[in-house]
Amino acid sequence: MNIKKLLLSQIEKVVFDLRYDFLYEDECGELLCQVIQRDSSGSIESTPISFHLRINEEKGTGQLIYYQAQGEMNRQSFDIENPDTILAILTFITGVLGSPPKNVGPES
Repeated sequence: MNIKKLLLSQIEKVVFDLRYDFLYEDECGELLCQVIQRDSSGSIESTPISFHLRINEEKGTGQLIYYQAQGEMNRQSFDIENPDTILAILTFITGVLGSPPKNVGPES
């Protein structure tokens, strides 16, 4: 099982449902992730949250370290065998992002 793909796909789905974009870069076994909000011209308007995602594929565990403009804001550990830890990650991200941005145009 590829835990990285599983987590990224679930986080991306939550972020997209809230009308944000999700970017990530894999560097030296650590994922650097950003949730961004774009303005009407497609330029980056803000980065409400970013995080480092560390995964131990063999053990099925990992940690997310969340950041906002003020610095580190939270840490969460997960164990793929405990679905509650994955749900807690998705719930936390949803809570930080809140409802979809109001300045989004009509859906296509």
